[in-house]
Amino acid sequence: QEEIDDDQSSESSRYSVEMEYNLEGLKKIASKVFGKSCISVNKLGEGGFHKVFILKMEDDSEYIGKIAFPECPYWKTESEVAVMKYLKERTSIKVPEVYHYDSSKENLVGQEYIIMEKLPGIALSKAWDNYDINQKKEVLLQVIEIQYFTVDQAIEIAFFNEKRFELKNVNRGPFGNTYDYIFAAIDKEIVYSKKYFNEEEQEKWIPIYEEFLSFLPKYFKNNNDIFVLTHGDFYHTNIIVDGTKITGVVDWECSGSYPVECSCNYPCWILENPDDHLLKDFWTEEMRNRDPEFIRIMYDMYESKGEIYDFAFLYYAERGGILNSLESIRKNGS
Repeated sequence: QEEIDDDQSSESSRYSVEMEYNLEGLKKIASKVFGKSCISVNKLGEGGFHKVFILKMEDDSEYIGKIAFPECPYWKTESEVAVMKYLKERTSIKVPEVYHYDSSKENLVGQEYIIMEKLPGIALSKAWDNYDINQKKEVLLQVIEIQYFTVDQAIEIAFFNEKRFELKNVNRGPFGNTYDYIFAAIDKEIVYSKKYFNEEEQEKWIPIYEEFLSFLPKYFKNNNDIFVLTHGDFYHTNIIVDGTKITGVVDWECSGSYPVECSCNYPCWILENPDDHLLKDFWTEEMRNRDPEFIRIMYDMYESKGEIYDFAFLYYAERGGILNSLESIRKNGS
């Protein structure tokens, strides 16, 4: 018996996005791709940029169907597929196999979509609190082994969210150095303000961004830096585990080429845990044994550049924090 469960009438996710799409079309495509009938489509979840469905076939095999939200059309889907294929072919990082995709809306689904492998297990976010301290350390050792590799244009949230991808004359890379990268992130906000803010808002915020740009030469030298492939949303919600074994990393649509120092940080979920200090110490020691430079860069970020990155990328959607961040930069710059 064929079944479709979209759960659109009772969606409670705070990320829920209303959009038109055809799940019958997705079933037909899946049936053609795998040469067997897709008998059910059930909603698995919804992230910030896509809806995810389980495609069940007549032989009980299951696959994943991701339908993309309309933000950053074409590039977001192409980027995610290209990165996953690259990682699959050239690294040991476990990612889903991509079987079929369409980066246009001209198809039976009516939206961009990807049909991919369903990895065994559950999200680490659902398992983490049930682990004891030794199991958490076992998982963190696997997290540390995940590597980063060089890619191209920045397809990351700060460059395309809330209509930013529609902006013209914005530098989205590839970037040869960190100065250009940070400058582009802030200059993009000036362009955005001129297009979408009223005159009063422009008079308030544009001078603030321009003042921030004046501080950049102190923190970033215009030289050749190392850029690495970074997931962009490397949280435990996007790491799949079976027991304590990581079976894969998903949701690569916001991956991009970032300065290496952007990758040098604690796994964010261990900072929210009662065992915080134990896990931080464990992670730091293990990472230092593998890559002392990683730890040096991380500490340098915390001590001198953290406010810069916060201003450039974290506060663009929370303008109340911009003034506090700028005041701190002013004090350090005086």
